[in-house]
Amino acid sequence: MRTGKIKHVTVIGVGLLGGSVALAIKAHDPSVRIAGVGRRKVSLDAALEVGAIDTAHFDPAECVGQSDLVILATPVGAFAEHLRSAAPALKSGALVTDVGSTKVRVVRLADRILGPDGPFVGSHPMAGSEQKGVRFSRADLFAGATCIITPTSETAPPVSDAIEAFWESIGMRVVRRSPGAHDRAVARISHLPHILAGLLMLLPGKNDLDVSASGFRDVTRLASGDPEMWRDILLTNRGAVLAAMDRFARDTSVLREMIDRGDGQAIEKFLARAQRRRDTTIARVVVDRRVSAE
Repeated sequence: MRTGKIKHVTVIGVGLLGGSVALAIKAHDPSVRIAGVGRRKVSLDAALEVGAIDTAHFDPAECVGQSDLVILATPVGAFAEHLRSAAPALKSGALVTDVGSTKVRVVRLADRILGPDGPFVGSHPMAGSEQKGVRFSRADLFAGATCIITPTSETAPPVSDAIEAFWESIGMRVVRRSPGAHDRAVARISHLPHILAGLLMLLPGKNDLDVSASGFRDVTRLASGDPEMWRDILLTNRGAVLAAMDRFARDTSVLREMIDRGDGQAIEKFLARAQRRRDTTIARVVVDRRVSAE
């Protein structure tokens, strides 16, 4: 089904991301049937209740045989189990992708189980929430956001093109990166910020938190993320995360020296550089999107 219409999808993991992908698919084409795979009946029941899935299953092998697209949306540590279960039952020509936040180890795993020239293309929709569970899923979670896909030199072009077309069909902008380039980038823009939010949340004393305001809430929002999911992310992207932490530690040391010696000019220059970079990049994108919406 690499160039045809997607009529049936299996979503393995019906939490926030899996549920939101399912709802987005149904919003785009209500005729698509979606099977949800989970490990807890209560989660599957909730996914049925919110209309994200049409059938509920505990084993991917029960439903992937009829699916044109299979999406892994569990913590990445569970991917191996699900891929091994799904592999023998996959429909001929089916596509397989994921929504995981790391790619080198995930792509290597999928290649080992499904074949390097098989049906898998890694995907990372850059959208989400610190909330957990399918009841927080939204059909518009991915609208206007970026999805990174990570085909390799052995991925058949029709496969990567079909995965790109899928994400575009639910309103995403798609960019392609190698698995390694993806992991290095997200270590700096996603994984390290999550670590910093956690460290910041643990830094203040109780009395400090009593007087915290919106600024502290904003910069620590990520600390409310799912610990199980983030454990797997940090461990499967260990090298890139450690490199980002080392770079941050060096930069923090330089800034500390500026403050220690009372070098106001250097401090202001540092803050102005950061302000300028933000205002001309990510802040500008937000403004442009608001203008376009109006």
